[in-house]
Amino acid sequence: MIQNLKVGGDAAAMFDSLRDGLAAPLGGMGISFSSSLFGLAGSLVLGFLDLQSGQAQNRFYIDLEDWLSTTVQDLVGESPAVAAAVSSGAMSAEVRNALDRMHDVIVETGSSKAATNAMANLAEAIQGMVHHMRQEQQLIRSWADAQAEQNNEMKRLLEIIARESTRSN
Repeated sequence: MIQNLKVGGDAAAMFDSLRDGLAAPLGGMGISFSSSLFGLAGSLVLGFLDLQSGQAQNRFYIDLEDWLSTTVQDLVGESPAVAAAVSSGAMSAEVRNALDRMHDVIVETGSSKAATNAMANLAEAIQGMVHHMRQEQQLIRSWADAQAEQNNEMKRLLEIIARESTRSN
């Protein structure tokens, strides 16, 4: 586009042809920028939904663990025969397996709390990133506005120069 400009002719016509020639590439850049923002927004929404579903799953496991531990404590506390069987080791293999599985769930829940904390940290980091992106978008908008203002000022000055050159001729 710049190579096709005719220097030395009418400045207003030259800037009009430059503006017309740059309209298509700038339109394409606008579409690519908005599609990138749309993709980023979609990614943020999906990430947030994934985070929420993971936290809901962790809460379910924690509530289930609490309920199971309360139920077993109530069962052991209310029945002296069960308490004696647990303490003497005379319980059935099924009960022992159930208690072993419950112990495994309790051990895994500790890592689930760490995962919940990691998810919370991730959510805070995403929120910080969104804030930073908004600040940069505002900066780009202000740059674009300043550039448009400078272009208008240059056009106005070139028109004045063109008028002065036609008066002197």
